[in-house]
Amino acid sequence: MKKRILHMLPALVLVVCLLTGSVFAALDRNVFSDYIDLSASTRLYTGTQLVTSGRKLAGAQEHYVRFDGERDVWPVVAYGSEIYGASTISQIAKKLADDGLSIVAGVNASFFDTDTGIPYGFVVSEGILRTASTDMPSIGFYEDGSAVIGSPELEIKLRTPDGGSTAIFYNKRLTTKNGIGLYSRDYDSRTKNTIPAYNILLEPVGRDKGLSLSGAIELRVTGIKANTPSCTIPDGSYVLAIAEDSIYASALSNMKALSEGDRVTVETSCDHAWELVRYACSGSELLVEDGVPCEEFTLDSEKKSAARTAAGIAKDGSLILYTVDGGKNSAGMNLAELADRMAELGCETALNLDGGGSTSMGAIYPGYTSGATVNQPEDGALRPCANFIFLVRETKKAGDADALCIYPYGVQGVLPGAQVSMSVKAIDEAYMAAELPGSVFFDADGGKITSKGVLTVDEDASGFVTVSAVCGDLSAKVKLPVLDTITELAIKKADGNAALTELTVAGGSTVDLTAVASYYGRTVAAEDTSFRWSVSGGIGSIDDSGVFKAADTEQKLLGKVTVSYGDVTAEAEIAVMPANPFADMKTHWSKEYVNELYFEGVLTGARGADGKLYYRPNDSMTRQEFVVALMRYLDVDVTLYEKAEIPFVDAASIAKWAQNSVKAAYVLGYMSGSSSGGKLYAKPTSTISRQEAMVILARSQKLKAENGRALDKFTDAAKVAGWAKLELAAMVERGIINGSKGKLNPTGNVTRAEVAKMLCVMRESKRS
Repeated sequence: MKKRILHMLPALVLVVCLLTGSVFAALDRNVFSDYIDLSASTRLYTGTQLVTSGRKLAGAQEHYVRFDGERDVWPVVAYGSEIYGASTISQIAKKLADDGLSIVAGVNASFFDTDTGIPYGFVVSEGILRTASTDMPSIGFYEDGSAVIGSPELEIKLRTPDGGSTAIFYNKRLTTKNGIGLYSRDYDSRTKNTIPAYNILLEPVGRDKGLSLSGAIELRVTGIKANTPSCTIPDGSYVLAIAEDSIYASALSNMKALSEGDRVTVETSCDHAWELVRYACSGSELLVEDGVPCEEFTLDSEKKSAARTAAGIAKDGSLILYTVDGGKNSAGMNLAELADRMAELGCETALNLDGGGSTSMGAIYPGYTSGATVNQPEDGALRPCANFIFLVRETKKAGDADALCIYPYGVQGVLPGAQVSMSVKAIDEAYMAAELPGSVFFDADGGKITSKGVLTVDEDASGFVTVSAVCGDLSAKVKLPVLDTITELAIKKADGNAALTELTVAGGSTVDLTAVASYYGRTVAAEDTSFRWSVSGGIGSIDDSGVFKAADTEQKLLGKVTVSYGDVTAEAEIAVMPANPFADMKTHWSKEYVNELYFEGVLTGARGADGKLYYRPNDSMTRQEFVVALMRYLDVDVTLYEKAEIPFVDAASIAKWAQNSVKAAYVLGYMSGSSSGGKLYAKPTSTISRQEAMVILARSQKLKAENGRALDKFTDAAKVAGWAKLELAAMVERGIINGSKGKLNPTGNVTRAEVAKMLCVMRESKRS
């Protein structure tokens, strides 16, 4: 019988932290018309509270942070290294940590162009304007941490030597319809425009302090690059750009009238209330005004339920950061419901932020040094977003332990007989992670708990199981609700994170499946033996603990695995394939790699004239075939990039089945194309070289060595192109590529077998 202990890792979802004092604190019953006793309130820091709500929301769960303005904590708006591109909440949190800041909590913020990661509206960081276009409802934060929500009424104007004045946008993607754009190094090292543009290079006259929300900078023309899509932005300088085919003919004419040495002035102005804002970003539309929920919303004409993110300012001045979602079932609220909820939470004003798959909330729980995902992302993983609102504080050296925290991590209810691994953390007076003052001693009422903290809930338990911990002169207690029912079930692989609706396995293989139970969106701890498992379709068998044994077969079999608890069920369609699906792979050295990726849907073959499936392991792979395989391997939803523009002059030659994958690879920065005669080519049907494939793989994993010394051991290291050295060196350092007989053969064509091995080895290197 399999025993599944719920181990408590910081990356798990739905964390409950309960300090000494009130545990599983009940929220005001008057707030909720439909209260259930599963809510938890976690004090992340003095004046900062995280609430996991006990509200019934049809498969969704809400979380919100209430920040009362503690001076040791302050809000910031943060993004990646530049405006162009997107980053996950964990990536930005790491960046802030590298700057000496400790994260308290954070949520995703602005809506953005999914092709480029450029946020809509404006962004202010450290009092400097980083990007701006059409005025949109926004949220701003002052030096003292207080906030403002409304319209900044921002204007940016370009004044030319002839006295003319023209409205411009700042650090946005250029089109033929959006006029004149100004670009700085905050955007990227290049303008990255995909259409021919008239570009004017500008350097500041005097000291450049950047664009403020209200002020002016004088710039001098230093050069002109006509009919150029992507133009380099010199360090410390700016680029003024307008489409060569701009609908604003007079503006283009005025631009072309400028000459080297001419001076222009960029002026900014905003509503007086925003002049001293230090951090800011835009949302979409207001949810609450003067304490009253808004009723009409442009973005929600159909009143669809979806994952949502919002920010609000309460009547007492506290800041509320709010999310509601339910994973892949797209559960959540419509905007009218969200507005009502923000008003119910006491907001005087509230702003809708980007939702759907972008909805992200993270926090660092007391006693931990790294962050955890609080919500259930719609994509099953954190989506890269344009920017985030974080509550931060200075990182300080921890003092002596002052309190204990008991973590039933990732669980807010248990079923009878469940096993849960309890952990204890210590914090100092400033909520920094501290050393435990000694050994931890556990006790449990309603279950048995080992000295290591493994709790086994009694089979006849009901109500609550109480777990106590003592360490030195400190103690803490937590109560876990014991449930007799659930509302949702999902099937996952025991070693995976994503819920399964379909699965392809090899005949005769064994797959360990696990059931994940929830109660109105809240995770429930259970054993796989707590559920009923069954199989249909003659595809194999399954035991009481969810271990599925596929039938041996020479042909494809289709069936289902079903799991149930009471009246709640979940099922996954299972396709059982011959153990060795490819006729030409029976003895090939890459068989295990190829088969593994085939059953995952990453690699495919083709039917021969004999009707058998062939992989052709020794054949070269084309550039488009490689990119398609990589996108499948990375589980990228390439349909999101369908409307993306790519600069390749041979884009029409990309096969229809590969177009979205190529677009995704380009937008994500994995594939840059090949330059020839000043033009950029995708060369989709050309075979891809080993170094080209390795560079794309390295970029997809953000691998880049500090130097190329790892290549010195190969006799043909000199053949590695300059643009590929650091990426290939990183791949060698990670053990993903080893070469053959002392050579890398960088310019040789990569075979289909080699691609399979690279992908599998890369995965194993990440796990280690």
